[in-house]
Amino acid sequence: MELIYFTVIGGALYLISERILSRIEQARGALLPYRSVIFFAIIFSLSMGTFSAIRFLTDAPEEAGMEKSRPLQPEAPQPTPPKSP
Repeated sequence: MELIYFTVIGGALYLISERILSRIEQARGALLPYRSVIFFAIIFSLSMGTFSAIRFLTDAPEEAGMEKSRPLQPEAPQPTPPKSP
Protein backbone atom coordinates (compact mmCIF):
# COMPACT_ATOMS: atom_id res chain seq x y z
CA MET A 1 0.00 0.00 0.00
CA GLU A 2 2.90 2.30 0.77
CA LEU A 3 4.11 1.94 -2.83
CA ILE A 4 0.79 3.32 -4.08
CA TYR A 5 1.13 6.33 -1.75
CA PHE A 6 4.64 7.05 -3.01
CA THR A 7 3.58 6.76 -6.66
CA VAL A 8 0.54 9.01 -6.38
CA ILE A 9 2.33 11.60 -4.24
CA GLY A 10 5.34 11.53 -6.59
CA GLY A 11 3.10 12.42 -9.55
CA ALA A 12 1.44 15.18 -7.58
CA LEU A 13 4.81 16.56 -6.49
CA TYR A 14 5.93 16.67 -10.12
CA LEU A 15 2.91 18.78 -11.05
CA ILE A 16 3.28 21.02 -8.00
CA SER A 17 6.99 21.57 -8.70
CA GLU A 18 6.27 22.46 -12.31
CA ARG A 19 3.65 24.96 -11.21
CA ILE A 20 5.98 26.54 -8.63
CA LEU A 21 8.71 26.89 -11.24
CA SER A 22 6.31 28.39 -13.76
CA ARG A 23 5.17 30.95 -11.18
CA ILE A 24 8.79 31.90 -10.44
CA GLU A 25 9.49 32.35 -14.14
CA GLN A 26 6.29 34.32 -14.58
CA ALA A 27 7.19 36.66 -11.72
CA ARG A 28 10.70 37.05 -13.11
CA GLY A 29 9.41 37.72 -16.61
CA ALA A 30 11.86 35.36 -18.33
CA LEU A 31 12.87 31.72 -18.41
CA LEU A 32 15.44 30.67 -15.88
CA PRO A 33 18.81 29.68 -17.37
CA TYR A 34 19.22 26.45 -15.35
CA ARG A 35 15.56 25.48 -15.25
CA SER A 36 16.14 21.74 -14.79
CA VAL A 37 18.48 22.25 -11.84
CA ILE A 38 16.00 24.55 -10.11
CA PHE A 39 13.19 22.09 -10.85
CA PHE A 40 15.26 19.30 -9.32
CA ALA A 41 15.92 21.36 -6.18
CA ILE A 42 12.21 22.10 -5.78
CA ILE A 43 11.00 18.53 -6.30
CA PHE A 44 13.82 17.10 -4.19
CA SER A 45 13.03 19.28 -1.20
CA LEU A 46 9.29 18.64 -1.47
CA SER A 47 9.73 14.89 -1.88
CA MET A 48 12.12 14.50 1.05
CA GLY A 49 9.66 16.10 3.43
CA THR A 50 6.58 14.44 2.00
CA PHE A 51 8.07 10.94 1.76
CA SER A 52 9.38 11.20 5.32
CA ALA A 53 5.89 12.14 6.45
CA ILE A 54 4.40 9.16 4.59
CA ARG A 55 6.98 6.87 6.17
CA PHE A 56 6.19 8.29 9.62
CA LEU A 57 2.42 8.07 9.18
CA THR A 58 2.31 4.56 7.75
CA ASP A 59 4.88 3.31 10.28
CA ALA A 60 5.57 0.14 8.30
CA PRO A 61 9.32 -0.29 7.66
CA GLU A 62 8.99 -4.07 7.12
CA GLU A 63 6.63 -3.61 4.16
CA ALA A 64 9.12 -1.35 2.38
CA GLY A 65 11.80 -4.04 2.44
CA MET A 66 13.62 -2.62 5.41
CA GLU A 67 14.41 -5.00 8.19
CA LYS A 68 14.88 -3.98 11.76
CA SER A 69 18.47 -3.15 12.53
CA ARG A 70 20.62 -5.97 13.80
CA PRO A 71 23.91 -5.64 15.62
CA LEU A 72 26.95 -5.79 13.35
CA GLN A 73 28.71 -8.32 15.53
CA PRO A 74 27.06 -11.36 17.04
CA GLU A 75 26.56 -11.31 20.75
CA ALA A 76 29.17 -13.12 22.80
CA PRO A 77 27.88 -16.23 24.53
CA GLN A 78 27.08 -15.66 28.18
CA PRO A 79 29.33 -17.59 30.58
CA THR A 80 27.55 -20.22 32.60
CA PRO A 81 27.76 -19.75 36.34
CA PRO A 82 29.84 -22.35 38.20
CA LYS A 83 27.93 -25.19 39.77
CA SER A 84 27.76 -25.08 43.54
CA PRO A 85 29.09 -28.21 45.36
